[in-house]
Amino acid sequence: MAGSSKTVGAALLAGVALCGVLGTSALAATTGPAAGTVPADRCSAGAPYHSRGPLGTPTATANTEVTEAFRTFGNNGGGWPNQGGWAASDGVYSTTVPGKGVVWLMNDTFLGPVNQDESMTEPGFIHGSILLGGADGLPDTTITGGTRDEPKSIADPPGAVDGDPWYWNGDGIMDGGKLRVFEYRIGKTDGEPPWNFGWISTDIVTYTEDFKVERVTTSYGEAGGVSWGTELVQCGRHTYIYGLKDNTIHLARARAGGLTGNDWEFWNGSGWSSDPHSTVAITTDVGASYSITPMGGEFVLTTTSAAIFTDHRVYVATAPTPIGPWSPKTPVYTAPEGGVGNLYAPYNVAAHPGLSKPGELVISYNVNSQQGDDLLANANNNRPRFVTIRF
Repeated sequence: MAGSSKTVGAALLAGVALCGVLGTSALAATTGPAAGTVPADRCSAGAPYHSRGPLGTPTATANTEVTEAFRTFGNNGGGWPNQGGWAASDGVYSTTVPGKGVVWLMNDTFLGPVNQDESMTEPGFIHGSILLGGADGLPDTTITGGTRDEPKSIADPPGAVDGDPWYWNGDGIMDGGKLRVFEYRIGKTDGEPPWNFGWISTDIVTYTEDFKVERVTTSYGEAGGVSWGTELVQCGRHTYIYGLKDNTIHLARARAGGLTGNDWEFWNGSGWSSDPHSTVAITTDVGASYSITPMGGEFVLTTTSAAIFTDHRVYVATAPTPIGPWSPKTPVYTAPEGGVGNLYAPYNVAAHPGLSKPGELVISYNVNSQQGDDLLANANNNRPRFVTIRF
């Protein structure tokens, strides 16, 4: 069975092995510039996720509507007549594409059909897929590389041989009129399975309007350094590019429309520098994935702690600028799946502004198991859960 040796989720593995998810830091740590010392671009006030007025105290509840929409979508064959589309995955990012609406960017993907009891028998497996949202933004159909009879990952690194290396995607954004997605080039190593892989470098994949690979651009970031593209925020004249290193957030920016250029600027603690090695952490103790979202004139960080195997909570912090200073992280939600049997959750938190109403933010987190058989026995053990945070 393709993917039968996969005992833990791809995006989490990337976080644990490549980004130091198991590191420890103080949850209350706040870093970044003093408020008001750094001029910040203003995000478009017309964005649907902007609230009116100051943000209040965050509270969170399970969003069963969106969670059940993904469950139904997977159980019904991912929008494919042959029932062979999306069945389950981790690495759930979303972005809004003009003329397409909400587009979902998924990592390691099991392909259907799903049995009536929600188990999977010999499912297909690819490293990346795209889901198109319908008029309501909820998943409507599955897009992969290859064909529906012989699907392949949505994108593969140039020069890959027998699937090595492969891509795990980060965030995506419209830039210069094109959908561009950060892709982490991952290759096999001599490590002990299932940890026998490593991050090599980062590319940016530019897609055509019908989601074919138009161009692959090698970007900043190298093994042992900052993995850029965990989160992308477009504000005014710049696209802010958030990265991850040792459970800490780093920040760069590019001129709007220039994401694939080689003239980024990097925050060095006191200003912007052209030296990519000058970056410093703007806050600490985050998971393998996190989101930063402009809301009500502030920036909202949603994340897990670094200790995702023992801490099953989602945290929120805010800042007045894209850089900081960040408030102490507040726990707002505990994933009920965390620590149940072999399951772990939450990990890979991502925000979805395209589904969010004013004054609230819809986020997702992933669920997985330390035993691959759990995923085959119940596809829901590898499907996203959604939460609505209200301010």
